[in-house]
Amino acid sequence: MKILTRPQIIRRIEKINERLESYYAKEKEMMAAKGIQSYTIGSRTISRYQYSSNIKEQIEKLEDERDELENLLNGIRPRKAMAIVPRDW
Repeated sequence: MKILTRPQIIRRIEKINERLESYYAKEKEMMAAKGIQSYTIGSRTISRYQYSSNIKEQIEKLEDERDELENLLNGIRPRKAMAIVPRDW
C-alpha cells in the first residue's frame, strides 16, 4: 500500500463505509421475505435464502480494508515482511 496522507485515509474510509452500507442493505434485503425462494417437487417443498457468497466475501474484504486504514489513521503501521534464509557454512 502506498503512503497516504491523513485526508486521503479519511476519504477512503468514508467511501468504504458507503459501500459497506450498500452491501449491508442488499444482504438485509436478501435475508428478508423477498429473498426466500421455494421449490416444490411432487409432495415435497423446500424454502431457502438466495444468499450470494460474493456479497459476504465483499463485506469481509471491505471490513478488513477499513480496519487497516483505521489502524494507519491511529498510527499503527503494518508489519514488514522479512525473509530469513538459513545457510550452512
